Amino acid sequence: MSVKRLFCRNLCVGLNCLSAEESHHATSSVRLQVGDEVTLFDGAGGVANGLLQDASKNKVVISVQHVDTVAFDMPYRLTVAVAMPRTHRQGYLIEKCTELGVDGIWAMLTDRGVAEPGATAVEKWTRRTIEAAKQCGRCWLPEIKTAQPFASVIASSNEFDLALWMDKSDDATPFDQYLKAEKPASVLAIIGPEGGWSDDERTQAQSVGLRPATLAPTILRTETAAVAACALVASCA
Repeated sequence: MSVKRLFCRNLCVGLNCLSAEESHHATSSVRLQVGDEVTLFDGAGGVANGLLQDASKNKVVISVQHVDTVAFDMPYRLTVAVAMPRTHRQGYLIEKCTELGVDGIWAMLTDRGVAEPGATAVEKWTRRTIEAAKQCGRCWLPEIKTAQPFASVIASSNEFDLALWMDKSDDATPFDQYLKAEKPASVLAIIGPEGGWSDDERTQAQSVGLRPATLAPTILRTETAAVAACALVASCA
């Protein structure tokens, strides 16, 4: 039987108590028992093998003798700032971007956006990233931010080595060409709603020097564009 992976936010040498939710998953879904070997990860590069010492529905205790730290798993740290699609498509975006190694997912409010997610959505997305990381073997979780206005996102663009906004304008350059030419350590990809950018948003983007980029010759759904950006970065690994 393969060793199961579990999430433990404050991973350390010694005894580690899993959260109530993760404990329930370990005992009810995975059906682990005392003495079973598991792998723990903390979402920030920490990983350890451990033995299950105590198990109840809401409390699982795992002993760890050594914690390793693994390097970030992608060549660039990519953050996608996204005008979130409707609720039933948000989980796909979060899950697939996590699997493809995204470093951050920022929900963004735009003039033509269709969703205004709140704090409960962020909690749900965070759980989705944990499940995705378990499945795909990642030791890193993306930073999830609550929804912020487009103006706030572009104001943060100077924190990145490369900041691009996805646009189908005639002067837009393919996303991967920027990556190959500049080899940035950190990238911000700003992805708008399916209804497109408003004239005011275009003016704002241009005023701070954001460069337009394309991900495909076709018009992509919002969640497809986010996944495509992550896949292009992952392909550089």
